[in-house]
Amino acid sequence: MALSTVKTTGEMMTTLRFFLAHYIKVKKIKLAVEGRCEVCRKECALDDLVIHTFINEDEAEKHLLEDLEEFLLVLCSRCHGDIHEFDAPLEEQGAVVRRRPEKIRTQIRKILAYAPKTVQPPDSDLEDAYREACSSRFRYGA
Repeated sequence: MALSTVKTTGEMMTTLRFFLAHYIKVKKIKLAVEGRCEVCRKECALDDLVIHTFINEDEAEKHLLEDLEEFLLVLCSRCHGDIHEFDAPLEEQGAVVRRRPEKIRTQIRKILAYAPKTVQPPDSDLEDAYREACSSRFRYGA
């Protein structure tokens, strides 16, 4: 599964659909960078941080989720607005990612790659369970 992206100005992208659907991953990524903007290093409330990506949707679909770590930044709203307003070059955005400590890069890659195991409900006959629940031994006064 790759990030769903929405085009903004130039080649800049945001991750609206993916990160709305994966809010737990969003929170974990923000915690991985210690709740700080990766550009200005300002500490922010998690809700005030934005995950910004700079890869187009077609290109993102060619990558595994964990490989998309190199195309995302955690930013405060001010820095995020500045990146879009001033059309920050992709090379500069990539340079910020490359300065990210390896421990944090690895942590973000693990967060993006995580897929919970599917849960199979136990085999049970709902009709029998209903009959048993409604049987006389559960009725009042029986």
